[in-house]
Amino acid sequence: MIRPGALDNLPKTVLTAALVRFFEARASAGEPLVLITVLATRGSTYSKTGTQVLVDATGRYEGLVSGGCLEQDLVDRSLRVIATGEPQSVEYDLFSDDEVFGLGIGCDGAMTLSLQRLDAASFYEPFAGMLATLVDARSTVVERAAPVGAVVARFQVHRPRRVLVLGAGKDVEPLARLGNALGWQVTVADHRQGHVERLQVPAACEARCTPLDQADELVSAGQFDAVIVMSHQLTSDRRYLEVLAKADVPFVGLLGPKARRARLVAEIDADANAFEGRLRSPVGMKIGGQGPAAIALEVVAELQQFFSQAL
Repeated sequence: MIRPGALDNLPKTVLTAALVRFFEARASAGEPLVLITVLATRGSTYSKTGTQVLVDATGRYEGLVSGGCLEQDLVDRSLRVIATGEPQSVEYDLFSDDEVFGLGIGCDGAMTLSLQRLDAASFYEPFAGMLATLVDARSTVVERAAPVGAVVARFQVHRPRRVLVLGAGKDVEPLARLGNALGWQVTVADHRQGHVERLQVPAACEARCTPLDQADELVSAGQFDAVIVMSHQLTSDRRYLEVLAKADVPFVGLLGPKARRARLVAEIDADANAFEGRLRSPVGMKIGGQGPAAIALEVVAELQQFFSQAL
């Protein structure tokens, strides 16, 4: 059993849905990959301990350890790891980096990374095992060691954020695109088939028609980190709030004015404290602007702040 507070000082990282899809596509085809893991950092660095990047045999990669300045060198090293099967350790010391003889990055930082081959023969471990754990758990503790040297990293990995949007109007489209760009696993559900059919969201986002009487099954099965209610219909929003009042969802966002929120909450059959600390309404960080895209940006901004503070 992990003691309360035992994870507080561990470095923390959040997987993106894009990284998981990248892995699953290659692994299902039996293709080799290289897993790059940041084991330690000093000073100013783009990424921190626990950051993971995957590189395939064609040199394509998902994830970043820098703003793009180190990635080509890491791709070259990864292709050698795929060819030889030999893991590597690499350290980038940019404290003394200069524009003439160095990389000219000027980051004033250093990082140590490990590169290891993943393939069918090794059952794509340790990455596959980590993902298997995260199917039912929000996070897991991972330990990685450098193949050369004594650097060992222990960090907490969170699965990709799972966000459910209840409502499939046109104003959901920019919200889904922004969430997808941030690496969230976005699901959009609506009881109106026509709304779902007309919805234009990234292919990585799931869009489904779910009858109102099945909303509780949808919410309970998804293990969502946040749910945004925005069907713009009193009957459906009332039903969604009834379900969410009893669900284990830490962030419930409701679109619309305060008076509408008060009416809906008063009309549902729920404990008075059911939404304490969870209901955000009107949802969205007020940064200004008009129209669906600006509202989506406000909602995503509040969600991103919540997710970051929850780490």
